[in-house]
Amino acid sequence: MRHKSPVRIGLVIGQLTRGGAEGQLAQLAVRLDRVRFEPRVYVLSNACEPWGPWIEHRHIPCTTIAGPSLKRVRRLARAFARDRIDLVHSWLYVANPLAAVAARLTRTPLITAARNCKVHGRLSQLANGVAFRMSRQIVANSADVAEFIVRSYGAPRERISIVPNGIDTDKFRPHPERSLERPLIVTAGRLVEQKNHALFLRAARVLRERLPHAWFAIAGEGPLRAELEGLAFSLGLQGVVEFLGERDDLEFVLPRAHVFWLTSRWEGMPNVLLEAMACGLPVVATDVGGCRELLGGSPAGVVVPPDSVADFVENTVRWLLSDEAFSAAAREARRRAEEFGMERMVARMENLYHQVLER
Repeated sequence: MRHKSPVRIGLVIGQLTRGGAEGQLAQLAVRLDRVRFEPRVYVLSNACEPWGPWIEHRHIPCTTIAGPSLKRVRRLARAFARDRIDLVHSWLYVANPLAAVAARLTRTPLITAARNCKVHGRLSQLANGVAFRMSRQIVANSADVAEFIVRSYGAPRERISIVPNGIDTDKFRPHPERSLERPLIVTAGRLVEQKNHALFLRAARVLRERLPHAWFAIAGEGPLRAELEGLAFSLGLQGVVEFLGERDDLEFVLPRAHVFWLTSRWEGMPNVLLEAMACGLPVVATDVGGCRELLGGSPAGVVVPPDSVADFVENTVRWLLSDEAFSAAAREARRRAEEFGMERMVARMENLYHQVLER
């Protein structure tokens, strides 16, 4: 059937702190066609910085619903009814089960989502498996994530749609001039086990032996900072690796660099890889999540086995010893990133919303 317009979309997420999924939700909310869609955001905790105020400043209602799970479900269902939500779209494993029950209570069509390859405990696994089966559609941001939820959560394959992450290619742009005289290798991400910054530091030590003028930077904060700083010292990297802390200005940090390393143990589709490519950085990334899909076989970068110091070093040396090779890879990185423009992600999501409502 044809649905009234604008359609009221309820976007549900566990938190709106600085993170990939949180940023994608925020960008989607503000970019949806307001003639056809009216977004409202529901956050299932009090953790709303920085994206909550950013969304509200752009005149999109953002409701905080904290507390025990049962209470949150009841309050979320009441909010859906009060706001006359036409379609619920939940994000991430925390939100999926609660949104699924609230959507069932209000008889509202449901879209769930999976955006990384991790099981968050047996209870979460069971609850998300039920939520996926209750969904009209499931959004995965990479084929690798889609296969993961089929295998780990029993998600019905026929209901999965792959909508890759989007990148703001106007915000993230290459620096017009970069000399290879003092090359900078950079990474960005929370200082946690998932990101495996110890691999970054081990590879930095070996690369420094090959390219004595190379230096390194890690953007991000987290519980492993002291441990990583200690490792950097023990590897003789004091004064060579800079710990930048948490940054909200990567659009200025990344263009200063030459190569981006992603050393993660697991991912979904890492936004930071797209951001680096949009800034014209060739990338070396562990072969996890959607990294291979992002590169698509292009010379913009390479995926390597996890924990392979040699692969990070050799591929980086290949670019940094040749102005021609570096320039070609940098141009290709930017070109490839443009294929993931934010407008494409939004258009795909808008089409999916209409498909679900017209069934």
